[in-house]
Amino acid sequence: MATQTYLRRTNTVPTSLRMGTRHQSTILQDTSYPDPMPWPEPFQFSIPFSTKHLDGYFLTYQPRINTSTAEKETEVILRVHQEWFDRGGCQVRDGALSVDGGPVLSIVFPEAEPRRLLNLAAIVSIGYIHDDWVGQELLCNRNGHGDKESNMKKFGAIINQMKSKAITEMLENDSSLISVTQIFGARETRSLEAQDVHLEFQGLDHYLEEKYISDTWSRLPSILPYVYDIKLSKDQLARYTDLIRLITKINILIKDIYSAERDWSSHISHNKLGIPVSAVYIMMQTQEVPITQAKKLVERKCLELEQQFLRLSWELLDNTDAGIREEAARYISALQHLVAGELSWHAGSNRYRLDPNDPFYPKPEYKLSDFPQDNRGLATSVQVEWSGYESRSNSPNLSGATVARSRSMSGFGDGHGKGSSFAEELMEFESDIWTEQSPKLSEEAVLKPFEYLLSQQSKKISTQAIQALDFWYNVPRRALDIISGVIDMQHGSSSMIDDVEESPSKRQGNASTHMVFGTPQSVNTANYLFVKCLQEVQKLPHSLSAVEIFTDELTNLSLGRGYNINWAFRSSGPSERDYIKMIDGKTGSLFRLAARLMKVEATQNKDLNVDGLVTLIGRYFQIRDDHKRLSASTAQGDHSSLDEGKYSLALVHSLNNSNPGDREQLESLLLLRSRQGRLFPEQKSLVMKILARTGSMGYSMRVMERLENEIERRLEAVEATIPGAERNWTMRAIMEYLRVGGS
Repeated sequence: MATQTYLRRTNTVPTSLRMGTRHQSTILQDTSYPDPMPWPEPFQFSIPFSTKHLDGYFLTYQPRINTSTAEKETEVILRVHQEWFDRGGCQVRDGALSVDGGPVLSIVFPEAEPRRLLNLAAIVSIGYIHDDWVGQELLCNRNGHGDKESNMKKFGAIINQMKSKAITEMLENDSSLISVTQIFGARETRSLEAQDVHLEFQGLDHYLEEKYISDTWSRLPSILPYVYDIKLSKDQLARYTDLIRLITKINILIKDIYSAERDWSSHISHNKLGIPVSAVYIMMQTQEVPITQAKKLVERKCLELEQQFLRLSWELLDNTDAGIREEAARYISALQHLVAGELSWHAGSNRYRLDPNDPFYPKPEYKLSDFPQDNRGLATSVQVEWSGYESRSNSPNLSGATVARSRSMSGFGDGHGKGSSFAEELMEFESDIWTEQSPKLSEEAVLKPFEYLLSQQSKKISTQAIQALDFWYNVPRRALDIISGVIDMQHGSSSMIDDVEESPSKRQGNASTHMVFGTPQSVNTANYLFVKCLQEVQKLPHSLSAVEIFTDELTNLSLGRGYNINWAFRSSGPSERDYIKMIDGKTGSLFRLAARLMKVEATQNKDLNVDGLVTLIGRYFQIRDDHKRLSASTAQGDHSSLDEGKYSLALVHSLNNSNPGDREQLESLLLLRSRQGRLFPEQKSLVMKILARTGSMGYSMRVMERLENEIERRLEAVEATIPGAERNWTMRAIMEYLRVGGS
């Protein structure tokens, strides 16, 4: 690779880079414009995007297309759509293929290594179908084909199977893709548009900040190191966070420009209040301009952000160590290609556009006052969905007490004939709150630790397991939502209790809940969640059986956790058989709870018993989680997981297989850990040396391999009992994800 010198320049935009910038002379007042950062080596896989496809292109950076991948990516996209239809899916939007713009990945990653780019093609294409499903814009639903709710559940199951199959194949082809599967495999963030609330923004900048937080596109740049094989560390990449923020905002505005007409139609047809969540409509509202002019103002904002991006790019490169400057330039140039590709793809795609014959299509000269008025007031109320269960939105708020007091004061003053002396007496106590019925306390404050925990977690294995089990059981939507909510709450409660008992300061890199809210509040929240779970389980159609299952598995959970605590307190290592029983209670209970509740509510395969399978998955999950944390802390040299007080399989194996001298030392160290609350570095080092002498880390690996094989065997056995059923790809994706090291 040739070494290239990067000189920071500020010039007028070159003519060759002004393609399609027909508005730029009137939009961009500052003609002094930093040059885009050049690609630091000759282009290998791409050519400039054809100018005939650039109508409406307004950025200064010239887009390119990866000619080494475009045709093959198109084949993958068409194959994905065919599989969708073959499985019973209905018409969707254009997906990842733009009629004039070409396939999306080949445009946004023009110099990506072809094999790596094509590894992502299927999951990206499925992601576009997934977005239509989440946005409830599958076109057959709009045309009234079948019951909407049942169709949405059916389509969700199809998407989940396709997505899981694609992820499994991705990881089998390249295990390093574990770092990017979560971006495409777990798209849970609810967009601002999808929230059923009336949103108001204090101008365009406020909107962009709020949208940036919820926009999943902001995670897309994290794929660049993989597809371009860019060799920068996490700390080095962290320097470019502000650049990612800028190009994410540009992309938000690009999408808003090209989806403006469709956004209005969707907004009005769903009877939403106010204006659509879009930069175009914010401009129409704040500037009182027609939709066409509002789009031009949004284009101007894009160009302003692009200027900021280019200036900051050169500043960062100026302050980059010479040894990594070329890699840094590749990364920054790839970011430029990314946003340029997004604009050129949108310019050639009909995905976000609206048919001019649509009855709600806004005319170019429309101002907000010209839009149909009779549809704006159709929505009479809004209800916020939260965490899959209903009780929070139905909880009374403490502010209701103020209203009640106000009514009581008026009633006494007017209806009971009392004089001013009584009114003065009431004023002394502010109201008669001591004699009236109080409303129930709101659970908002109590649930704060749980909300914090949810915000720190990526998509949980338990959630994916529910999707895998539903492939077999096909649980009705309402019952499935309740069960999902129960598992979420049960998992959150267990996590908080585990952290309190084991006292780690962090969970998955973030501060543990009790380190933020304190131990008393975390314990109270965990206990409250147990009660909430019981309340929710009672809402299931087969509530008597469901409550019995819940209490049974809650008992198993408490017993398993109790044994773990007892061993740590007494520093008395268990046998492997007792250790397995503990895992089956502490971890397996959550998996069995989901499976058993779903079996009770199943509409198909009601006799299918998968308790043995999910119990093995629980064993594998716990052993793997302990082994991974011990391996990670060993690699970092801090051995921090040894401070938590729990017994991992490696410790159990070493205690039961070491020579008398090592066993005595290990027991003594674990006793000191219990008394001190932690181990000192020298003590941890000795523990690791003993584990190495007994080969206990290797033993844990062999046990996991044994469990992997047995889980696969039992999974095939379960599938064989269902005539005509295909493989459960979601269950396989879970195992493949865990096998290659996913969190």
